[in-house]
Amino acid sequence: MAKSKKAIKDTISCPVIRGQVLGVSVYRGYEKLSTLAEISKADIYDQQSNPLGTQRDLSPKHAKEAYEYVKNSELGFWPEIFLCARSKDILTYSHLSQEISDVGILKIDIGKIKKSKSISISRVDGNHRLHFGDGIEPNYTKIEKPVSFCIAYNLERDEEIQLFKDINKNQKPMNTSHLDGIDVRLTPEQELKRRTPDLYIAQQLNKDTNSVLHGKVYEGGKKPVGVDIPLRGLRTGIQYMLSRSSQLPRLADAEAQSKVIKNYFAAVKQWQPLAWKTPKDYILLRGAGLWAICFLGAQVIDRALLNNTFDVKSLLTILNSGKNWDWSNKGSFTGMSGRSGALAISEKVSRHLKDANQLSTEQLFQQIMSSK
Repeated sequence: MAKSKKAIKDTISCPVIRGQVLGVSVYRGYEKLSTLAEISKADIYDQQSNPLGTQRDLSPKHAKEAYEYVKNSELGFWPEIFLCARSKDILTYSHLSQEISDVGILKIDIGKIKKSKSISISRVDGNHRLHFGDGIEPNYTKIEKPVSFCIAYNLERDEEIQLFKDINKNQKPMNTSHLDGIDVRLTPEQELKRRTPDLYIAQQLNKDTNSVLHGKVYEGGKKPVGVDIPLRGLRTGIQYMLSRSSQLPRLADAEAQSKVIKNYFAAVKQWQPLAWKTPKDYILLRGAGLWAICFLGAQVIDRALLNNTFDVKSLLTILNSGKNWDWSNKGSFTGMSGRSGALAISEKVSRHLKDANQLSTEQLFQQIMSSK
């Protein structure tokens, strides 16, 4: 079918096919990239200013590469742009005939879109392809080449974000913390505690205002200043802690585990306060250092729970019982990285920890080796 588009005041009309994709009601058609860019917006998730957003933060480099590709390619191809109409009154569909009711004309009311204070048409997939296409940014002219689009309608916000996750979860560039953040938002709390306690505990450490990690965990989307601990990294560390501990799994509810682990991190902050004050100068809250702290936490928490304690003071006493290590970037653990490095760091530190009136593992080892 030949494409016919005409402007009627602030309305565009284009031929579409109406149908369903795996239960999602959609219109599919073709339109200029610039027009699709003008009528849609990206709903960027920001854990502080836009917690209901759906999109990850834009990569300017990725967007520029997409623009250059379509601008300079005589022959090229893109998968269709996937949009979602959030406002019901901006679309009007009329079929061409009674016999073929799913082929027709879709009218999009640009006037209402421009007047709306909220996002009328969101970008589910294709934000980087659309970003520079409208020609608003300096040095970027409009892209008036036609591309295919698919626009969903009658979707709830949670359904839209679920589709965003389904589309992106297997793509390498997708930020894993963003996916974890979506899991948290879509999963009821009780189910999250039961199904993925590591993720529940990680997000609780960020959410709880009494936690020393409150507001420090990056959950995806636009990255706020000072939020440097990836949710996925912390979740993995908690997973390591739970798998290495003999006592934490005995606590039947992830909420109880979360309270103990929150106290442990409070003790770690008192133990290594400079790592909180200038985190970029220390490895303790990132990479192998963070995982090492989590590995170490399994042993420290086990010692405390076996003595029927779990308060910050008791946990700090155990941490202070060992050797004074340098956790700075060029300190005691230089060159140790990844899971194996984290495990090596934790074992190195834990060998010198001791309970009251007891020898440390290292002291016991030396005594055994010197015996006849």
